[in-house]
Amino acid sequence: MWLHASILKLYSIQCFCIWICMLLSQYAKADPLLNTDDADIVSAKHCQLESAVTRPSVSQASYQLNTACQFIEGVESSISYTDQFVDAGKGQWFAQVKGVIQPMSQWGMAASLQVSQQNEKDKESIQWFLNIPFSLVYLNNSLHIDSNIGYQYSPRNLNLLRWSLASNLALTPKTSVSVETYNQDQHAPLLQGAIHYSILPNILTFEASIGQRLNTFRERWFGFGLSFTP
Repeated sequence: MWLHASILKLYSIQCFCIWICMLLSQYAKADPLLNTDDADIVSAKHCQLESAVTRPSVSQASYQLNTACQFIEGVESSISYTDQFVDAGKGQWFAQVKGVIQPMSQWGMAASLQVSQQNEKDKESIQWFLNIPFSLVYLNNSLHIDSNIGYQYSPRNLNLLRWSLASNLALTPKTSVSVETYNQDQHAPLLQGAIHYSILPNILTFEASIGQRLNTFRERWFGFGLSFTP
């Protein structure tokens, strides 16, 4: 029963995201499964929608919904929410502002500030994250390399210098692959690989990923998501 209900819930979320994407006419490229940010922001006067589902074990699964818009020229604002299917009600909210320092050509740079909170009544659950994304483009726009360096502040936990490095290579006009490594805590870094397939050319892309922490085989996950590209 639980498995059947979980499948129906996953399907409902993804169908809802497809419907929203088809209603809207322009979005910036999104990578809902990747942790590494790029130096781009959404187009002026437009928004983007991302959805993703990850499953670290048989008994656990979580979903994420994110929306980002550029209402102020050169500044992207976004709100996202993540929660678990089984132990619902303990989700986490994220709000972020991002601005471009160097517009993308052969390279680009941006800066973002994110605040998140897991429990609305617990002020110590608030976290701040300042991030600097840097991007490079090679091989006639077929190879993208993104790197992030940031600082995370939390009243409850130790402060953390965070980093990530990702690459994306276009294999065919419809298919590309990504590999990234990053840290989220003071333990070993994590590694993730993803494949992106264009279901509707230049409109709707399906993504699937698999990853694990580098020093153990017990901390693995897989996920899938949807992104919309103008």
